[in-house]
Amino acid sequence: MNNQKIKTATVAACCGVVGRALVDELVSTGASVVGFCRPGDEARAKELTSKYPGKFTVLFGELTTSQSAKELVTQSLEILGGTIDAHYHAVGVYSRSSWNDVSEEEVARLWSSNFTTAWSLGREIFDVMKSQGFGSLMFVSARDTIRSAPAGMGPYLASKAALNMFVQSLASEGVPFGIRVNAVLPTIIDTQVNREAMPDEDPLNWVNPEQLAGVMLDLSQSSRANVSGALIPVQGKMI
Repeated sequence: MNNQKIKTATVAACCGVVGRALVDELVSTGASVVGFCRPGDEARAKELTSKYPGKFTVLFGELTTSQSAKELVTQSLEILGGTIDAHYHAVGVYSRSSWNDVSEEEVARLWSSNFTTAWSLGREIFDVMKSQGFGSLMFVSARDTIRSAPAGMGPYLASKAALNMFVQSLASEGVPFGIRVNAVLPTIIDTQVNREAMPDEDPLNWVNPEQLAGVMLDLSQSSRANVSGALIPVQGKMI
């Protein structure tokens, strides 16, 4: 990037908790932002766009297919004036299951959301950034991919571990073109869904979504030019 300030950005899963935090911070610093949502999220998208008139646009599409990803990126370039300074990929699903009892459908769902969306959309944005000669891509993985995997999380962590390898290898491919690729690896993110699912746990130990978004934004700044291919644990108090 030519300067530290991010002027244009895309956010995948912009209607989620981390996505909304990213959009809020980006717009507050003056960036123009395009967010990606799945069909069916129209109500949440409308609520979000109403907060940022003229600075934030939501596009709907399926992120797991190359054709749809290409169309979304093309539309984004038209809206953002031809450049994407940074992309933030907050897409992902979690489920607890063992290799012994997980269904074929659940493995496909985890892989599709946690890896395929990153690959299909990420490579289209990577191509744009190659033409620009700069850019930053940020992804969300999971802290336990770099620890001993606990029982009951194998299928989920396998999909996130594949994302880690995508991040590191894409970072290597991006070096000649001034493109940086990194990932944050949170523990449990403090969301209403997680609070309801784990009522006996203390959410004060979890990762605050606004703080996670802040780490992602910091790593994508041009002042972090020497940071690429990094997998950054964001652990809250779950050390």
